[in-house]
Amino acid sequence: MGKYKKYHSDIKTTYALGLQKELLPNKFTSNIPNSTTSYWKDNEKPERYLGGEFASNIQSNLNDTKVFLDPRIHLGKEVFMQVARFYIAILNLIGKQRVYASIVQNKNIVVQLLENLHPSFPFDRKLLLMFLNVSSHQYSMWLGIHANACDKSLANTCFKKRPNQVALFEIEILKDYMTKKAHEFWSIGAIWGKAVKDGAVSMSSASWYKYSKKLGFSLARKPKKKKHKRGSLDVDRPNQTWHMDVSHFKTLDNVKFYIYTVVDNFSRKIVSHHVSTKLSAKIRVQSLRDAIKNEFNVEIKNQQLDLIVDGGSENNNATVGNFIKSCEISIQKKIALRDVTFSNSIIEGTYRIMKTYYFRKKEIYASNISEELNFFVDDYNYNKPCHKHQYFTPNEVHLNPKILNSKPFLTNCNHARLEANRNYCCKLLMETI
Repeated sequence: MGKYKKYHSDIKTTYALGLQKELLPNKFTSNIPNSTTSYWKDNEKPERYLGGEFASNIQSNLNDTKVFLDPRIHLGKEVFMQVARFYIAILNLIGKQRVYASIVQNKNIVVQLLENLHPSFPFDRKLLLMFLNVSSHQYSMWLGIHANACDKSLANTCFKKRPNQVALFEIEILKDYMTKKAHEFWSIGAIWGKAVKDGAVSMSSASWYKYSKKLGFSLARKPKKKKHKRGSLDVDRPNQTWHMDVSHFKTLDNVKFYIYTVVDNFSRKIVSHHVSTKLSAKIRVQSLRDAIKNEFNVEIKNQQLDLIVDGGSENNNATVGNFIKSCEISIQKKIALRDVTFSNSIIEGTYRIMKTYYFRKKEIYASNISEELNFFVDDYNYNKPCHKHQYFTPNEVHLNPKILNSKPFLTNCNHARLEANRNYCCKLLMETI
């Protein structure tokens, strides 16, 4: 009686998965009794083993695995393995997300390459898509876009096939708004808000950013930083909570100035501003007194105001304290990150806008800093849409808080876009060119 043969567990698994022809040589498999291999096929059931619930996923990929292991594509397989090693090295060096983003960004090139594969190419398209981590559904969408490509469209898609895309006349409007002298110191988001409020376009802010980038009006936006939990204020009307702070700025003739502002939390309006070469409690009080005089009727009793400041000595001193005690309205001064959990970032944001978008683009000297500060405050309050309010300026919201419940009427813009795209004539455009 012959000695009982023990087979490796991997051999049994190969038969259970039906991969013996692809993985094992015929010389070896011909010596295994049929009764033994039949037992492996019939009795090596996944549910008998730990992790058997994943077997269906394995089975769903068997066809692709069989294709890859087919001996008839031995040469192609070797090439694929070399390319795969190179691709993995690129992923490790550059990063998977950046590589995938590049593939998405150049999807038309990817589609063109895959659709023009030589008939003798050893791999089918599905296997290559798996290699590129692109789903069949996503590739079908890319294929549809590629089939209707149009180089006259910034979306690279036929206007008639996709009439909801941004029309050419809207692109011209975008160019006009982005190059207006009045918008020279505005952010892209503020210019978009102005265009929408004017009823000029019905473009989303994302589309406005995208086409501004394509047309060279802006650079790619940096990835958003992780948001820090700052807390929040329950403010539902103007002049309920103010923020007060001082920022310094050095002019081109090397003179250091201090800029005093008071900003309303709800509307983001700068309700008072001063500039001086001195850091003074007296000027600080004067800026606060002017803001109260402009915004409050001091003859009305029982008026209250929360005043958020940072821990600087210019905001926390006997002069400021005495003024608050004798003021006609009740002021509750609170120090950011001490008396309240949040920072004074709202007023810091206005200083950032002032320095980044306005002062940095100008030649500011001691002789003209007051004029430039007045220009900034006027433009910021009355002309430039606030990021928080999307379409409306701080002054509009300050005077009429209910305006935040309304949105620009864009039906006419949407109709004009559809009409223009559906009637777009490539032949007529070529003739004019």
